[in-house]
Amino acid sequence: MRLRRLASHRLFWGLIGVAALSALIWMVGPMLPLGEAHWLDASSHRLLAIMLCISLWLLLRVLPYLWRRWFNRRMLTSLAQNDHDRAEQHAAKELLDARFAEAVGMLKNVTFAQEQTVKSRWGLSRLRAQYLYEVPWYIILGAPGAGKTTALTNSGLAFPLQDRFGRAPVRGIGGTRNCDWWFTNKAVLLDTAGRYSLHEGQHVRDASEWQTFIALLKRYRTRQPINGVMMTISVADLLSDSAEVRFAQANAMRQRLLELHKHTGIHYPVYVMVTKTDLLRGFMSYFSRMDKAQRDQIWGFTVPWQPQHQQDTELQAHFASQFDLLASRLSAQLPQRMAHDADLSERAEAFLFPQQFNLIKPLLAEYLGIVFRHQEGPSGWSLRGLFFTSGTQEGLPFDRVMGELSRKLQLPQQQNQTIAAWDSVNRSAPIPASKGQSFFIHDMLEQVVFPERGLAGSDRSWEHRNRLFHWFGYGALALALVLVSCFWTTSYLKNNHYLNQIAQRLPALSGQARQLAHDNNGSILNLLPFLNNLVLLPQNGGLNLNDPPLSMRAGLYRGEQMSDAAWSLYQNALNTLLMPKVAQVITSSLRDDKGNDNEYSRNALRAYQMLYQPRSYDGEFLRGWVMQNLQRSLPASVTSRELQQLDWHLSQLLDRQIQSSPYARDNALMMHKLAVELNHAGLSDNGAGSAAPIVHRLAARR
Repeated sequence: MRLRRLASHRLFWGLIGVAALSALIWMVGPMLPLGEAHWLDASSHRLLAIMLCISLWLLLRVLPYLWRRWFNRRMLTSLAQNDHDRAEQHAAKELLDARFAEAVGMLKNVTFAQEQTVKSRWGLSRLRAQYLYEVPWYIILGAPGAGKTTALTNSGLAFPLQDRFGRAPVRGIGGTRNCDWWFTNKAVLLDTAGRYSLHEGQHVRDASEWQTFIALLKRYRTRQPINGVMMTISVADLLSDSAEVRFAQANAMRQRLLELHKHTGIHYPVYVMVTKTDLLRGFMSYFSRMDKAQRDQIWGFTVPWQPQHQQDTELQAHFASQFDLLASRLSAQLPQRMAHDADLSERAEAFLFPQQFNLIKPLLAEYLGIVFRHQEGPSGWSLRGLFFTSGTQEGLPFDRVMGELSRKLQLPQQQNQTIAAWDSVNRSAPIPASKGQSFFIHDMLEQVVFPERGLAGSDRSWEHRNRLFHWFGYGALALALVLVSCFWTTSYLKNNHYLNQIAQRLPALSGQARQLAHDNNGSILNLLPFLNNLVLLPQNGGLNLNDPPLSMRAGLYRGEQMSDAAWSLYQNALNTLLMPKVAQVITSSLRDDKGNDNEYSRNALRAYQMLYQPRSYDGEFLRGWVMQNLQRSLPASVTSRELQQLDWHLSQLLDRQIQSSPYARDNALMMHKLAVELNHAGLSDNGAGSAAPIVHRLAARR
């Protein structure tokens, strides 16, 4: 049991992760280039990197703990400083306890029959009767005047106790004082007072009653206190409140959800109801022709259920895409809606509704981002759905755009104005719940919320699946570690085999290099085998040095380093072995020239001068000149492939950079050849005499 707890603890896996990362830095770090240098080659640098990783991990563990501790102390201090009448708090607790006892007694003693019962000859239909205490419980949270009670009153749900207690067993439609109980055929709805959600008026009293309410839930339903939370957000609050007020309200709602999770110890779904959407301009003009079935349908969307793993980015992206989908459907159905209205004003109102609907998107996104922002560790609640509703259609709709524009332009207000300013909504007077028709409430509760009673964290099947999911994740992690280890081992063995094969070629190359270093008078073709072997040194069978197989990677591939090292050796061989041979060939062609061919003589002199005058250097000319002279003197046994290989080596030597002869310049030879060249140019004796100083000056250049 202790081993299982240890294996499932986040701290344990955090230590394992930090240890694995430290091992990777120590073993693989020297192989990873950081820029142009291998910064992790030094052991001190690797130790510093490991200490930074450990410090960062500890910091991420300690800071949230210190923040929570400071916040809790501050909250307790605030509660102590604002302590009010304890007698009133005690009376409120007793009243709430009495209401719970009354409701639970009713749940235990009263039965009702389902609309569809099973009839059998043994009279077992009574076994199908569903006790009210077995149905799911849902808490309804929301700011005062958000329309919680109105939505339930006009929801169209079936109330099995309607004959005994009436359709609305609450203490006044105008506002809920503590907690009102709504018994439906499929669920029990606990409509809490708005002050429980915000704690605005008497903070200590409201907080105390809220804590008592949660404690009573835990006492009477220990296994599963609730099955979910329905959170209401009023359109009036979204559009008329300032950003600071909206933030405070959303933060208060988040705090209530956090307290609910902390005291019940379960993870639960949250269904967000955006109420009073009829206050958006054009709502009734757009939806007025709907029948009851259409008004009962769902207008909203669900969120993929990810208990304890809901990410902020995924939630915001899903919200944006689904909201845009709803808005696009409103716009797509707009022509059909407008076609059924002969009244131009109604058409205009309907036309404006999709635009008004889009106005609440950023406000809702901000609100939801605060309530459902990610927290360290498993989250206590997850957003399951967002739905737009209207419990009644009383009061003036308001236009945010026109209200803001009128205020900016200082336009006069008309006496018969039928559109309220977006910041002048009076929410202190509740809307009578007995008027109007409900929109988009019934099916949302009947088809989405109530059937998902098993999503709450205390559901045994869910807990079992959750455990399997965790163990599957641990197994996948272990499997991944094994696969990565096998991958690294395979890469290490293959790279080691590759390096061993290259090492076996080095002794032969070293012998060739020593032999060629003492062969000053040998033919230039004697260098071909050695140069070819240097080029082929990093290659191994069908290995592509630029794109090695995956089995040789994983940070261990050394083909690039070997290729660079072999290329350095090759360049050194070109400069120390091939360049002297090239200089000898060019010098010999100039020295052995008989002067019979003027063009040949000029090219020979030009090639010789290029080896000592960088300003006149032409690599392609030198390469062509060397190959031309070699072809005139080489034996017939030399193949064209060897000539091609030699030409390629010469291009690597002469074409890429300016080269110079390793031998001293023969000034006498240059003076002689230059004088001969001038004489062949057709100079007269006087001209030749006048050209002599020029020859001496050219020969004296270095």
